[in-house]
Amino acid sequence: MGSKNIPTLVRSIYIQSLDWLFPPRCVSCGKLGNVWCEDCRFQVDLIEKPYCQRCGSPRITGVDCLHCTTWNYNFDEARSWGSYAGQLRKAILSLKYRHSIQLGAELSKGMAEILSAQTWEIDFVVPIPLAPHRLSERGYNQAEILAQPLAVLSQLKLNGKLLHRRHETVKQFELGAHQRWENLLGAFHADGDELAGSNVLLVDDIMTTGATLNAAAVALKNAGCSKVYALTLAKTLFDEE
Repeated sequence: MGSKNIPTLVRSIYIQSLDWLFPPRCVSCGKLGNVWCEDCRFQVDLIEKPYCQRCGSPRITGVDCLHCTTWNYNFDEARSWGSYAGQLRKAILSLKYRHSIQLGAELSKGMAEILSAQTWEIDFVVPIPLAPHRLSERGYNQAEILAQPLAVLSQLKLNGKLLHRRHETVKQFELGAHQRWENLLGAFHADGDELAGSNVLLVDDIMTTGATLNAAAVALKNAGCSKVYALTLAKTLFDEE
């Protein structure tokens, strides 16, 4: 074994020892054994076909998508793994307020399944960034905790430096639907020579109206991106808001 592998081995043994001394509990139900258990994963209300080809919202075949007739999206297509409810909602809230790389890795598996079913050609995986002050305050970005293992599972290149928040915005959950869009006008900036003609996959934890993903897509398209796709762990459906 090469000496360069020793730190990785030591870290692995250390993590396994911690799991033995302090077995992880499921963040959704509290069951011992894993940070997110199979029972809770099984309870996720998956967003399956028929759904809107543009925004990924569930829809009745032959009926116009309510989301797309309400909002003018600038991303090309978006998909979400499950509905923002029940055990998945509990897991996302835990991820948002607890820096858990292990939980991010578990949750990203569902996103990888959705991504593998698409025909998108992706050059870069880009997590939705937090504003510098909020990142400093929290210490981590939950979108990045999801994007990192997703990129590994999907064998794609992660680049968290292509998209930036220009300024602080009011927290989205404090606003109504139309206010969310106004709140994010001009909030993002994208740069980098590699963006010209590239296809980017935006990653975030939740899609509600799509205002955040849309504003990020505008910045990326202005920087020369050819296609902007979006993938979120969960989607808030209109009848859940």
